[in-house]
Amino acid sequence: MRTFLLSAVFTAMVSLTAFASPPSVVLVQFHYFEHVITVTRGAGKTENIQTLANSPKNYAANAEQLQTLFAKLYEEGYALQSTATSSAGNSSTEIVSYVYVKP
Repeated sequence: MRTFLLSAVFTAMVSLTAFASPPSVVLVQFHYFEHVITVTRGAGKTENIQTLANSPKNYAANAEQLQTLFAKLYEEGYALQSTATSSAGNSSTEIVSYVYVKP
């Protein structure tokens, strides 16, 4: 009887992970030459944040905008999972992607 009870408790504990909700994911993309930060929390939950033109006098302001966004995500419980950079060799396209996950 004791073995049966322990088996039932163990089975219930293992099956609890099946009921856990999937992690929440936020994709942040910094479109360097298009002067925009895109934040996507899922379908229909996307916002665009305009940045200043790319010139040395605006580098600090644009970095501060990203830092503010990252701090907000951190306060919401998100952690940086990965980053990636993509660009086209012969055009003015550069996108830096940041993937944030909230367990």
